Amino acid sequence: MKLRNLFVCSLLLAHLTVSASAKPQAVFGYTSTPQQVSLTQNGYDSLSFKQVPTSLSPLLSADLATLSRRLNQLQSQRFEPQYLQPVLVAGKLQIRYQDQVMLEPNPAWAHYFNKSELTTTLLLNNRLRRHFGVAPLRTYTFLSNSNADQVGFASWYGEFFHGRLTANGERYDVNQLTAAHKQLPFGTRVLVTNLVSKKSVVVKINDRGPFKAKRIIDLSPAAFKQIGYLGTGVMQVKLTVLS
Repeated sequence: MKLRNLFVCSLLLAHLTVSASAKPQAVFGYTSTPQQVSLTQNGYDSLSFKQVPTSLSPLLSADLATLSRRLNQLQSQRFEPQYLQPVLVAGKLQIRYQDQVMLEPNPAWAHYFNKSELTTTLLLNNRLRRHFGVAPLRTYTFLSNSNADQVGFASWYGEFFHGRLTANGERYDVNQLTAAHKQLPFGTRVLVTNLVSKKSVVVKINDRGPFKAKRIIDLSPAAFKQIGYLGTGVMQVKLTVLS
């Protein structure tokens, strides 16, 4: 009798152990209601974006649909959210999981957060990381052609030029993310990375300069402050042409 009871208890213990370890597989989806879009997990809103303008809602929803589909595809393997990272590759901003593209965020996200597309990609990536319980990141992974990069010193030019015409005929605005470069075509979008702090900003070329040795770009004060301190005057940077 004791042996039989011991056998039964062993079976019950094994069943309980299996039941405890067998977690239900997460199923991801998305919802869209007036002024709110959400990533859902097992039917519940798990990552919500509120006060979404009506004009942006379809675009953000489409991205969440893509993201939920790719998260569901990952459920067949061991998902390790610490490998979620923002990536810049060939001028495109992406959120990747290891070597898989999870999302190329629609520019509508930048309008929603009122941030640059670069900052927005990092922000979205970190919202996902926090959702899955891992620490946020501060830097990007760059997968661009290093031969196209330029390294040198960045300076800034400010109030004296505010409101004056730039070389391409625009009015210079110290509050915009713009820059002067000696050769790049006007309208070129350039990623400027502070090689010390690793902070980055995307600027549009609309002027010519700088004209001092070793300086490769002249930033607006707004752009300079995003990646450095105005009081330093100059900083060492890397330029990556985006488009």
